[in-house]
Amino acid sequence: MANILMINVPAEGHVNPTLGMAKAFAERGDNVHYITTEKFKERLEALGVRVHLQPDFMQKLKGVDSVLKIMIEIAKDTLSVVRELAEQIDFDFVYYDTFGAGKLVRDYLGIPGISSSSSFLFSEEFMKKHGPIKAAEGNPEVERLIREIQDQFGVKADSPAQFMRNDGELNVAYTSRYFQPDSDQYGDEYVFVGPSFPERKGSRRGFPLEDLEGERVLYISMGTVLADKEAFFNMCIDAFSDFKGKVVIAAGERTDQSRLKASPDHFIISPYVPQLDVLQHADVFITHGGMNSVNEAIHFEVPLVVIPHDKDQPVVAARLNELGAGFVLSEEDVNDETLKKAVNEVAANEAYLKGIRKIKESFQNAGGVTRALAAVDRFVEEKQHGLPAN
Repeated sequence: MANILMINVPAEGHVNPTLGMAKAFAERGDNVHYITTEKFKERLEALGVRVHLQPDFMQKLKGVDSVLKIMIEIAKDTLSVVRELAEQIDFDFVYYDTFGAGKLVRDYLGIPGISSSSSFLFSEEFMKKHGPIKAAEGNPEVERLIREIQDQFGVKADSPAQFMRNDGELNVAYTSRYFQPDSDQYGDEYVFVGPSFPERKGSRRGFPLEDLEGERVLYISMGTVLADKEAFFNMCIDAFSDFKGKVVIAAGERTDQSRLKASPDHFIISPYVPQLDVLQHADVFITHGGMNSVNEAIHFEVPLVVIPHDKDQPVVAARLNELGAGFVLSEEDVNDETLKKAVNEVAANEAYLKGIRKIKESFQNAGGVTRALAAVDRFVEEKQHGLPAN
């Protein structure tokens, strides 16, 4: 029975992919300690995990320019929590997200560390040239926070890019080699196990799932992080005012409902939607292309219309397009007519469903949490006995 520390970025797209591993560790009798925010406490505790809370720094996110600074703030706070926990608990290993404090916590505790990726794997060169790393170049706040971490905890990041890419000697990827772009460049230290979808207890929060029974369902969600989505949702209200069935919009907590148009009776617009449950009813899914949402849609074989925004979304969208599993619209090309045409296309063309099913098959053959547990156990044993990791 091991004492396992799990750390992560407190965001849906990062925490949800790790639920299967957290559940598997706990079910076999390990003591699992997970550092996260109040938002994820209930779903993790339902899996038998001990939750240690930290502030929700993600609430301060304001566009790509602020991402790296927030990742470093989360890392600094995580190290503070770890320091307190380490006074009472001897951890056997740390299982960490590729974003955040992962390698710093590993080095601070002096224990084996396993990295896990909630999205595709990206090279360090790619990360430095795109998005948050490039936007934060020369930022004095970023440099100050990194110095404070070194001064307070005695551990040093290799570069600012480390807070966006914490690869380790063993890396678990929640996708398949088939879906991963350029997968031949990743060796045996990268274990592709596919996504898992354990039941999220108490996740429905009064959502009227019964209204979807027997209906044709169009589901629309642009993720939980982006703000200023009201104009897009108003466009959807116009585009699908005559949709024959139910239109479900996951508006998110940041949407100002007062800025939305009055919608027809067949619309359900809610700040929170139990996505796994709704996808089981959905006929088409309009999404921003976040990896978590895409994996869940593939699992339930729901045709995808993808409108990527930033981060990994353009890469995910491009891969779906390459494999014939999704219809991609650029933000510049989105209007009432293109939305309707895209939805009609994926709903009527069986080729998209064929592409999705091929990816799903690769997920099912990837080995899942069983393969991941075996790889983790083998790695930790080798590290504890001073053997070279294979």
